[in-house]
Amino acid sequence: MRLLRVFIVLLALCGIAPRAFAGGIDINTADASALESLPGIGESKAAAIIQYRTDHGPFKTVDELDNVSGIGPSTLASIRDLVSIGGGGTTAGTATTATTAAPAPTSTPSSTSAGCPVNINAADAAGLKALPGIGDSKAAAILQYRTDHGAFASCDALDGVSGIGPATIASLAPCCTVK
Repeated sequence: MRLLRVFIVLLALCGIAPRAFAGGIDINTADASALESLPGIGESKAAAIIQYRTDHGPFKTVDELDNVSGIGPSTLASIRDLVSIGGGGTTAGTATTATTAAPAPTSTPSSTSAGCPVNINAADAAGLKALPGIGDSKAAAILQYRTDHGAFASCDALDGVSGIGPATIASLAPCCTVK
């Protein structure tokens, strides 16, 4: 696997996207070892990707990786051309149907999770991390935004927080409240 990782990095450095040869690594079906072959993805980030898709079902877009704890804009940019969804093409923000998707979660959406609902105007960092797609850094960013700008008028107002976009807002909507 280490040789594969070196090969992928060399191809990327030469401006050749490995998916041109192999369809990219399908983030909905890849095991930890395949994910670890991606630049910037080690054991813990690979585990986080697998845990995220287990908790939330198959990825619909590559951009949804930004919701995974530990994956930020720079990591996403470095792997975007090396991954795919459902063995097919991958364009940022474009959903594709997975041909061999991971099984859908057996539980209902996070609105029935133990920590739901979460009041984003009152929760501390630990409470915010109960929201899907919110880890340490995004929880800290929410708290800082709240300190700087006051209470959120709605959960959609989280789009003003650095690192939180439409995909994250959509995933946490069933569990988010401002009251």
